[in-house]
Amino acid sequence: MNLRLLSLGLAAWLAENLMVSAAEMPATAFLERYCFECHDSDTKKGGLDLTSLQADFADPKAFDAWVKVHDRIDSGDMPPKKKKQRPTEQEADQVLAWLDTGLYAAKAQSREAEGRSVIRRLTSSEYENAVRDLLAMPDLKIKEMLPADGSRGGYNKVGEALDLSHVQLLRYLEAVDAALDSAIATRPTPPPVLKKRIYPAAQSNMHKAVGTGNAVLLQKGPRGFEQDPLWPAPGRLINKAYKDSYIESAKAGVPESKSAVGFFHPNVVYLQTSYGFAPVYSGKYRLRISLWSFQWEAGKVKPSPKTEVAMLHVGSNILGYFDAPSLSPLVTEITPWLENGEPVMFNSASLFLHEGIQVRQHPGGAAEYVGPGISTDWLEVEGPLFDEWPPESHKRLFADLPIKNFDKASGTTAPIRTKLRQPVSRSWPDLSDLPPEELTQPIYSVTSDNPKADAGRLLGAFLPRAFRRPVTEAEVQQYVALVTSRLEDKESFEFAMRYAYKAALTSANFLFRLEQPGKLDDKALAVRLAGWLWNSLPDDPLLSLALQGKLHEPSVLNSEVERMLKDPKSERFIADFLDQWLKLKDINSTDPDGELYPEFHVYLKDSMVAESRAFLRELIDQDLNVTNIVASDFLMMNERLAEHYFFVGPKGSKIQRVPIGTDTERGGFLTQGSVMKVTANGTVTSPVIRGIWVNDRILGVPVPPPPPGVPAIDPDTHGATTIREQLEKHRADPVCAACHARIDPTGFALEGFDVIGRWREAYRSRGAGQPTSMVYPDGWRPKYKIGPAVDCKGALPDGKSFNDIKELRKILLADPDQIARNFTQHLLTYATGASMSYVDRKGVEKIVAESKKQGHGIRKLIHAIAQSDVFQQK
Repeated sequence: MNLRLLSLGLAAWLAENLMVSAAEMPATAFLERYCFECHDSDTKKGGLDLTSLQADFADPKAFDAWVKVHDRIDSGDMPPKKKKQRPTEQEADQVLAWLDTGLYAAKAQSREAEGRSVIRRLTSSEYENAVRDLLAMPDLKIKEMLPADGSRGGYNKVGEALDLSHVQLLRYLEAVDAALDSAIATRPTPPPVLKKRIYPAAQSNMHKAVGTGNAVLLQKGPRGFEQDPLWPAPGRLINKAYKDSYIESAKAGVPESKSAVGFFHPNVVYLQTSYGFAPVYSGKYRLRISLWSFQWEAGKVKPSPKTEVAMLHVGSNILGYFDAPSLSPLVTEITPWLENGEPVMFNSASLFLHEGIQVRQHPGGAAEYVGPGISTDWLEVEGPLFDEWPPESHKRLFADLPIKNFDKASGTTAPIRTKLRQPVSRSWPDLSDLPPEELTQPIYSVTSDNPKADAGRLLGAFLPRAFRRPVTEAEVQQYVALVTSRLEDKESFEFAMRYAYKAALTSANFLFRLEQPGKLDDKALAVRLAGWLWNSLPDDPLLSLALQGKLHEPSVLNSEVERMLKDPKSERFIADFLDQWLKLKDINSTDPDGELYPEFHVYLKDSMVAESRAFLRELIDQDLNVTNIVASDFLMMNERLAEHYFFVGPKGSKIQRVPIGTDTERGGFLTQGSVMKVTANGTVTSPVIRGIWVNDRILGVPVPPPPPGVPAIDPDTHGATTIREQLEKHRADPVCAACHARIDPTGFALEGFDVIGRWREAYRSRGAGQPTSMVYPDGWRPKYKIGPAVDCKGALPDGKSFNDIKELRKILLADPDQIARNFTQHLLTYATGASMSYVDRKGVEKIVAESKKQGHGIRKLIHAIAQSDVFQQK
């Protein structure tokens, strides 16, 4: 049933007169006949008493209650279909039209005066990206230093959830300090470039892995790869044996060996594998790594059955995943930004870690092990690398001002510089490769012969870009005054300018989106577009069009949206939007039970997230129909995901498009491993959690929270009862039955996917059931049991039934407009920083209608949103 157009005259009358009880309303006859039986003062079914509900639509609580009444009547859910006496369509239309008029009229005045969204600060992601783009530092990481963002409806961009206290402001000051430390050049010439090849066998923590039987030294001989004969065969894993083997290897010169090191499992806490390299200077480094995989058979090197994958990381920051083909070394190159003192670590990411191969529980070590391995030959390091000096980040702050030796006789305070220190542990950078003069560098600083004039020139260029608008001379002079005050206190020019820049980057003009009620002007529209599609500031071309007053022109706006979607910065939107819409930000909230799901590991989890991001990218780039959200005839997979999903084709770590047809359980966001993981608790799945997720995130019919005092269901992990059996008892309570009739069915359809998104016919259990037939490549068998069979059948509230996820998807695909409508609402919430309200519905319907004309392509839908009144209004 479509929304009705309202009479402005009637709306005005209702705004003045609708403050009466339900018994006096124009809809009284309808409510008495069809609603009061269940929703009067005695029954109050669902906690709703319509006889006392006031038609004061200006009251927020009453407004929300009437919206729910409207929607339940509009959907046909109320009165319940089982009731013999149901209203005619004409009766329902009359009540809905009355409600439409009153609900819209109540919000019209406040919407005109205040707008849809409130003034809000930038989120932590937006702030980090804004500083990155402002200072030309794409690799800057300050997000973790910033205060946590609140959330409303699952979105951290909603203004009401983003407050700012003086305590939080201190966090911003610390983050800006860190950013300026990285941005400002502290020497007139670039740091010396280190170029070296590092061999793993020369690293103590890597031959610790060899000495404990978790890795092996390998050399290439006449017959191919084989164990390095200089390294003694690993013995039993006791401390003395390890010490003896380590001493013997040192005598034999093995630490100087250029042999490869082959690992049998990924890093764990007690076995970190570092290349022994940590940068002395922060900057970009060219890293080249040689990798290959093999099958180890108790001392013999055999071909690997597949391409394995290794990882390089710095702390928790993953630098990349790299393919390791069978017995054929592959060299891969990356150029990440590395911070001073952070060691580069190696991880055999695709290998399983289970108790059969863990160091403390596998006494035979490599002498007895049979299974896959990943070998690293060497790591080449070159850097730090800069395109120019001083770097662009420095020039955006100090332009062409010279960097000179600081004059200690000037009477000003010297800038604070961190001195290079000799290494005190393996965590510190090794200074032995540096030229000796690097250890005795003098203090350099940016200098100015005319500080006040230079401050005005620099700030006059910086502030308009930071504030996303033209600035007045008076505003510039306010910040120049800050510089002057610091200079008068005998601070250096560099420090005085830092003080002004810190003030600008923590001011309301930078921290907040300042929009005026009504239609956004071109400058505000540019800011909103950049916040949506780049999660950052507008760039110079976008801001230039806004200052010319051209951005509102439909053709110009269309061209800019196209340009922004093609820009690599749009990946920020894809990642951040999916984190919030699909709740992928919760992917690390739980760790799957190691006994029930031993095949889960970080590489699989990261592949799942990469799949979701690549899938949305594909939908946008190819302008695919919005129904692909629910069902698609392709997946975005790498080899690990293909194994996990029981498909064949992809090789290695790269995510690629794989056709799958339509007769499969997979397809769309609905069945992706990332979604299945965030809608489970790590041990068991719950149809309730997944059903709520589907209703809210995919179908656009959010479910209210349970009434107070209703106990949560504690699923049985021992295999005695199924979750369906437990829910049947739960739904016997009339208080719970109505909501669970909407929630559970879609959740049941997804029971075919376990905690980590793997398809299953039966549950896993710790107790009852037959032992699993799963066998790892090294012969190890997991301990979990095969529990009760999974039942995916269900019936929706409208009576439509299904046997599995494939049948449910067909039902959902019958209403593509609703899929488009829901997706539009989520995009608008994210893009505008305002929750969707009843008065936005007509605007959404207009967008959906335009999208339908264009075949519901997602790229065209984004364009329709950008051109819409909802998006272009505060």
